Amino acid sequence: MSKWFYKNKKIDRELSNKLGIHPAIIKILADRGVETEEDIREFLAADLSKVSDGSELTDMEKGISIIQDAIAAGKHIRIIGDYDVDGVTSTYILYKGLIGLHAKCDKFIPHRIKDGYGLHENAIRRAREDGVEVILTCDNGIAAADAVSLAKEFGMTVVVTDHHEVPFVQEPDGRRYILPAADAVIDPKRPEDHVFKEICGAVVAWKFMGRLYKRFGMEDEFRNSDFLEMASLGTVCDVMDLQKDNRAIVKAGMKKMQITNNVGMQALMEVLGLKDKILKSYDYGFKIGPCINAEGRLDTANEAFNLLMETDHKKALDKAEEMRKLNVERQDLTKSGMEDAFRIVDTEMKNDKVLVVYIPGIHESIVGIIAGKVRERYNKPAIVLTNGDGDFLKGSGRSIEAYSMFEKLSEVRDLMLGFGGHPLAAGLSLKKENLEEFRKQLNVRCGLTEADFVAKVMIDVVMPVDYLTEGFIRQMDILEPFGKGNEKPVFAQQNVSASQAQIIGKNKNVLKIAFNSAVCRNGVCFHDIEEKERILNQDGKLNDFKMLYYPDLNEWQGTVSIQANVLDVC
Repeated sequence: MSKWFYKNKKIDRELSNKLGIHPAIIKILADRGVETEEDIREFLAADLSKVSDGSELTDMEKGISIIQDAIAAGKHIRIIGDYDVDGVTSTYILYKGLIGLHAKCDKFIPHRIKDGYGLHENAIRRAREDGVEVILTCDNGIAAADAVSLAKEFGMTVVVTDHHEVPFVQEPDGRRYILPAADAVIDPKRPEDHVFKEICGAVVAWKFMGRLYKRFGMEDEFRNSDFLEMASLGTVCDVMDLQKDNRAIVKAGMKKMQITNNVGMQALMEVLGLKDKILKSYDYGFKIGPCINAEGRLDTANEAFNLLMETDHKKALDKAEEMRKLNVERQDLTKSGMEDAFRIVDTEMKNDKVLVVYIPGIHESIVGIIAGKVRERYNKPAIVLTNGDGDFLKGSGRSIEAYSMFEKLSEVRDLMLGFGGHPLAAGLSLKKENLEEFRKQLNVRCGLTEADFVAKVMIDVVMPVDYLTEGFIRQMDILEPFGKGNEKPVFAQQNVSASQAQIIGKNKNVLKIAFNSAVCRNGVCFHDIEEKERILNQDGKLNDFKMLYYPDLNEWQGTVSIQANVLDVC
């Protein structure tokens, strides 16, 4: 169930004429808070040269000096990363960057199941055995106070680079933040840093390496590296807001990715059918990213890292094809787990406001994906748990805007063995005997009302499909890249007249609607198609209806036609 709202802002037609931009696009920009001529030019330019270099972050220069001195002294540096796309790309940036500076370094990416997330005491003990003198984290470390303390006991130097929330304890006079006792802690989420905080671990690593290369007088080498495209990939796949620094990084990074000199990425794009194509953020988030993530979920993220390091094209193609096949396997496992989760919610949790779903036996690496699907289906915060490697449960959560999952988990920290994350996503572990109390307390403390569970859809433009033109649709590309914080605009039409609505395709996974329009003959829909087909074909006839859509161009065998990607109907 969703409720539609129209953003009724006046269109500045004078500005539209001056800039040569369609009035509807001016309206869309205004809806995103981009209203003045200066703001519009800045938004559309997305100038990479204006992106912060990170020097304003607390401990950035201190951390750079530590690593610079370690390189000069020939100290053994170990990079400790993470197993998702952001973790792999940030590890790659730091490792490849340090190798380029002739540092003595290696890397450790934890195994999702055997090691768990982030910096932990076993990783520190292993580093000590290997003679590591300096630990450099990426995409983790901010919540690893115990592991950092152990490293310091062993006489190691520790530099943390992360982007996750700083752990805190709520006290009567406010929050008491808990920073690890590292030699440098670089994290835009530090409360004293008044910066754009919504950057991913790979961007923190990219800024760190940019500053380090500047110290060595190697700015040209940094600009000519493949670090920017990796930072852009991490940004999209970690679902960061595509605003400010992120918009510029992703826009420039995707353009650079199309001509990347990284052999592994060339191979992966080739097996995914993206070679020589103009990349969109969708390709990052739903094609390239899932293949990298599949390695970290079902095998080891080291394989994905090794693909990025590969220099032989034939070997890279073989590795990329293996990753593609593994992602197909992951999709099948996810589908089965989703069906189990939906059944449990429908039969046992209809009145719960926070959905805590325990599914024994599923692969723990896919609980986050399933939690996202549960959240999407019911528009409620969802946590999916399964058996860990021991007498405890491991899980992942995905939330809605009205519920900060990280803060609410902080309120019940005593029921968990550990947790971390963001307002909209979190990972956690707990003893099985605490499961029911955990579920009960989250629901008692949630503060949510029924209104919070109604998905709110904001309409940007009311435009009948008869008014669409190829030129307008092509000009919409100036709003790219789309993603969180810069979503695809939503168009709406009332009194839509159509002659047919039927489910088609080999797998019966597309709803095709034939409009009574000479301009836009067809609409297609890929979500909840059975329910939408039922709504449209009532009483044996197809009545006029309302719809939400996004205009697109369908190019087939040299012919271009206007098409509506239908989002919802009523």
